[in-house]
Amino acid sequence: MADTELSTGITPDQRHVLVDAWKLVKPNIVTHGTNIFVKFFEKNPEYLGYFDFSMDYEAKELKDNRSLHAHALNVMNFFGAIIDYGLDNPIMYKSSISKMVINHKRHGVSKPDVAIVCAIIKDYVLQTLGRSDELDDAFTALLNGITDAFD
Repeated sequence: MADTELSTGITPDQRHVLVDAWKLVKPNIVTHGTNIFVKFFEKNPEYLGYFDFSMDYEAKELKDNRSLHAHALNVMNFFGAIIDYGLDNPIMYKSSISKMVINHKRHGVSKPDVAIVCAIIKDYVLQTLGRSDELDDAFTALLNGITDAFD
């Protein structure tokens, strides 16, 4: 086993798939992030209370809310950091995830909450980029690692 696999739980083949997928997503990260969160809130409106989107008082719909766009950008940048840099640097990978967990737990976010978001992310990625066993396996490994960090 490679050091990356031992340290991140991501195999070299999964790493390759994640890097290639991120190259497709990265040019439109705000759009993709916003789409993910709109889908999340449509399926789970009870989570709207976790967020304050009041800074954009002009937005008529959630999908147009710039406060939501800002949060979506932060989330997508997190994924970019762990895919672009963390998969080759296990300490950075674990540190990035650890900081995200600490921040979210401070706001009352739990492992089941994260599992719901991760399921939406995976579904969105597979729907947007095209379903394949390799893409499914790679995102399952990545998102399970994030969810399991909430233990």
